[in-house]
Amino acid sequence: MEVVITSLFFLLYLLKLDKKMKWLFWPLADIFNSVIAAVFLLVVCLFAIIIKTNNGTLVGGVFGLVLLVLCIVDAVVLFRKISFGGPRGRNYPAR
Repeated sequence: MEVVITSLFFLLYLLKLDKKMKWLFWPLADIFNSVIAAVFLLVVCLFAIIIKTNNGTLVGGVFGLVLLVLCIVDAVVLFRKISFGGPRGRNYPAR
């Protein structure tokens, strides 16, 4: 499910539909996606590490925890880039 949601966000930004649908604050929706993914990964990875039926389960749990950290970093970076009071546009480098 998370792969489908992330793919939809990627497709949305790729087709620039975020500019056409201005009624939704897309960066905030992307942050919610990262937070939900982090919570889901936390639960699954903790179960995998606690149960550890074989070495593969343990390694998968550890890799999942690394991915959990990346999801949290993604949410924090996006939250710092959001300007709640400013204009909603793309930032282009100055020429």
